[in-house]
Amino acid sequence: KPDVRFVAHIGLPKSIESYYQETARAGRDGGPAVARLLWGAEDIARARGFISQSEASDQRKTEETRRLSALIAFLETGGCRRVPLLEYFGEPKPDPCGNCDNCINPPVLQDVTEAARKLLSAAYRTGQRFGVGHLIDVLMGKPAEKVVKFGHDQSSVFGIGKELSGEGWKSLARQLEASEALVRNDEYGGLALGPAARAILKGDVPVALKLVPDRPKRGRGATATTTAVDSGDVPLFEALRAVRRELAATANLPPYVIFHDSTLRAMAATRPKSMAEIGRIPGVGARKLESYGAAFLQAIRAN
Repeated sequence: KPDVRFVAHIGLPKSIESYYQETARAGRDGGPAVARLLWGAEDIARARGFISQSEASDQRKTEETRRLSALIAFLETGGCRRVPLLEYFGEPKPDPCGNCDNCINPPVLQDVTEAARKLLSAAYRTGQRFGVGHLIDVLMGKPAEKVVKFGHDQSSVFGIGKELSGEGWKSLARQLEASEALVRNDEYGGLALGPAARAILKGDVPVALKLVPDRPKRGRGATATTTAVDSGDVPLFEALRAVRRELAATANLPPYVIFHDSTLRAMAATRPKSMAEIGRIPGVGARKLESYGAAFLQAIRAN
């Protein structure tokens, strides 16, 4: 069907090739579409397990591991998702698309270069044979049974990594694996230093981690600061929402497919005076600018 508007993945696709092919089923008629991918750390662990337990040749396992690392890099990126997607297929680095989740709501990036060096050091100091859970226990100073058994509670890296949560360390480990700073030890199945580790340990390559914002609590007294609009911009914001509703109804689409609230808030706050200025607002890609830009520019000028 050419008019598929929504594609959902529950769990990891097999590879970027599979993901690209499956999501390409949406919007073949040139209309807007939405793709959602739901995944968790257990999906990555399961995928690695399938590879390691496979009876395929070592060469095949290496290729499957490379594909999985590329997929993880796509999942963990804090920038435009279209960039690693097209670069994977050898295309020139594109401009940000303005349509993916990271373009619409840019994540906060934290400099975790020092934390990355600590994690790499922990992998090295513990013999490059233990999994991420063990390394996190060592870094966070948790005297777990296995940590004490191997004497890692006496290691120089024990307790030096309390700046991140357990989930933060796991996310960083996935990112370091995706960049081949950490690799799987074939003999023990744990984490070892990879070819990209040296540059990070020397401080030549910075590492940034995407922070996942806490969901705002609902209930009495909760303040939705992320949806606040300056009082002077409220009438314009509501006018832009009205334009969006009208366009969505005409196209038989959910309003957020036209533009997210965050994009409308940016329009209300900056009051762009031309199509070019609208095109520079996060969440406005070339296609949406062509399709909807004039209607929103007219509303801005009228208000």
